[in-house]
Amino acid sequence: MIQDYLDGLSRELDFDRSLARCVRQEVEDHLWEAVAADPAGNLLEAQRRAVANFGDARVIAAQFAVLSLARQSRRAGVAAVLVVAGIFIAMKARVAWYAATQWAISDDLRAVGGLVGMVDRYAFLLAAIVGLAGWLYIRSREIPAALHPAYRRQLHRFFVLCCTAAAALAVSVVSDAVLTALNLRGTELSAASVVPIISMTIEIACVGMLVFHIYGIAQRAASAAALMKT
Repeated sequence: MIQDYLDGLSRELDFDRSLARCVRQEVEDHLWEAVAADPAGNLLEAQRRAVANFGDARVIAAQFAVLSLARQSRRAGVAAVLVVAGIFIAMKARVAWYAATQWAISDDLRAVGGLVGMVDRYAFLLAAIVGLAGWLYIRSREIPAALHPAYRRQLHRFFVLCCTAAAALAVSVVSDAVLTALNLRGTELSAASVVPIISMTIEIACVGMLVFHIYGIAQRAASAAALMKT
């Protein structure tokens, strides 16, 4: 009976495998302790009472789902700041490499490069401001015991901030890619091209990491909402 209860609890928390394993172990220990302390001699009856006293698995899973959602949101806030920092470092490294190797955009493309560079700067600035604001906002929110309407609104605001930061970063990275292509235009691939290419790869990976965290928020929010309906 205890194993069936634990299996059901694990299924409800399947959206967060790490949390499911930890919760299952803790609940299992508690239930078997309750069975051991039960004065009745019937093992099956003791298990039934232990499970009944512990509570409905879906209700317990809902409480942990909110905790998982809150933690994922805070991780996403930190990720947004780290991603912005990582992209900034990659950008500066690439610019320094261009200066060291004396690579520059050809005269006939300088106007295009200037326009793309302006878009790049403003998009990155927007991403940095919004990303920092999102991190400060979510870390100042208290983690509730339930997914109440006020916390839903807070999460929605944070989600919008994260999506805005990710979109701005995507524009910045695309602009960086265009500028990199303009700088490399007319040159043969060589060892000197490695730094710009690697830096662009890092930028793309950083944006991908932020998108992954945002997806995690959406997934956990949907799971928590589904559990709260019952």
